[in-house]
Amino acid sequence: MQRSIIFLGCIFSFIIARNSVDVTQWKGFNLLEKFGKSNKPFLEEDFQLIKELGFNFVRLPIDYRSYVNGDDWYNFNEASLNEIDQAVEWGKKYGIHICINLHRGPGFCINPPAEKLNLWSDDDALQAFCDHWRMFAKRYKGIAPENLTFNLLNEPARARPEQYIKVFSAAIEVIHAIDNKRLIIVDGMDVGKTPYTNFTGLDFVIQSTRGYQPGAISHYRASWVKGSDKMPVPVWPPVPSIPAYFYGPQKVKDGLMGPLELKGNFAAGTVIIYDVNIVSEKSLIIIKADGLEFYRKDFIPKDGKGEWTEVVYMKQYHRFQNVYNKAFSAVLKAAASTLLIENIDGDWMTINSLKLEMPNGVRSEFVTDKTWGQKQITVTIKPDGSLDDIPGFIPEKILDDYIAPWLAIKAQGVNIFVGEWGSYNKTPHDVSLAWMRSWLRRYKENEIGWCLWNFRGPFGILDSERTDVQYEDWHGHKLDRKMLEMLRE
Repeated sequence: MQRSIIFLGCIFSFIIARNSVDVTQWKGFNLLEKFGKSNKPFLEEDFQLIKELGFNFVRLPIDYRSYVNGDDWYNFNEASLNEIDQAVEWGKKYGIHICINLHRGPGFCINPPAEKLNLWSDDDALQAFCDHWRMFAKRYKGIAPENLTFNLLNEPARARPEQYIKVFSAAIEVIHAIDNKRLIIVDGMDVGKTPYTNFTGLDFVIQSTRGYQPGAISHYRASWVKGSDKMPVPVWPPVPSIPAYFYGPQKVKDGLMGPLELKGNFAAGTVIIYDVNIVSEKSLIIIKADGLEFYRKDFIPKDGKGEWTEVVYMKQYHRFQNVYNKAFSAVLKAAASTLLIENIDGDWMTINSLKLEMPNGVRSEFVTDKTWGQKQITVTIKPDGSLDDIPGFIPEKILDDYIAPWLAIKAQGVNIFVGEWGSYNKTPHDVSLAWMRSWLRRYKENEIGWCLWNFRGPFGILDSERTDVQYEDWHGHKLDRKMLEMLRE
């Protein structure tokens, strides 16, 4: 059968009635029965309990492989699709808005394994992606917009802006050609970080971001995150930190190269320990004491065995970006009042942490901020080993910076939503709650709906298996009452 795609060229030229659904009131959870390798029926109990607790939104992150037979993108499994139908019906029964999301779509998933074709560059993958959404649009055409939303693709990444626009424009047009009032959610570019300006004129298109910033809190010791086992125990509100990136000469043109300057009273014998995370292409770290170099170390990632723990070759950049996750150290030979640490060769490298061990027993350990684009800074270390106040340091600025572009498009009339957020169960509970409350305050102040990942499980309010929570027995589950009450504030 011949299939065709009509790309979105004139969709801005026709008028769609204004969206009457108040997305600012959506508050709920992701249900993971068809996420990843899982392919189970959804549970009516979840919808019943979510309703009982006062929430009104459920997102279904679905792996397309759960509803196709084998590797055939067009051989749909009707039994599995019926289980999705059932979830939609339970949503209607319990007054819960359902969002169907392709967490893995033909040609792309943020998680491994990679797809056989690339959604951003292969027409066959794009065709299949649109045909899957055509199938869902036809299947649910009779479901009111108040009950059902389509979320095109989870956390798109590894593409250029024009590729995102091409793919999502095509899918939007396919859906709206069948059901022109169907609400469609488009996750932001770059793993949900960056909103689009191209879709601001569409009344039935919502843009979705994430609430995982900073990852050192949301994904502390999450096994699937590289380097998470090296993360320091998180705190919130943040304490002053140092930038993780040491940019080399290749970033001079971007104005990013520069040394980390440490000021204080550093005795001879002070040990400087820096835990290297990733090295891009190559780096050469030097350390100076009062202007005199006393340490240098080359880092040249390549294929095969070496100081690194994992070989990573980035095809799009034509260079190795190997993961080290290994500590290196230098010993100060003479007392000094200023230490400079600088990368003087290559592209860039990141560190997980920086430690100082003084001969008098004072120890300092500084967390790092892995936000791209932050230049190194000058900091003063107090006699007790702690960082002095950093001029301009705003504890929760990382949240404000992340949400700022989303508030900008909201001011233009775009509906925005947080499709996933929350913290993994290894993050200390008090830290999780304090951090979540900071995000919730921003969501409430700016009238932004949200969906926690997940309901039951390590990010959720039920059966999260935290070791530092006194759970309440509730309907056969372990309820995190403190987190629940905070979400309902």
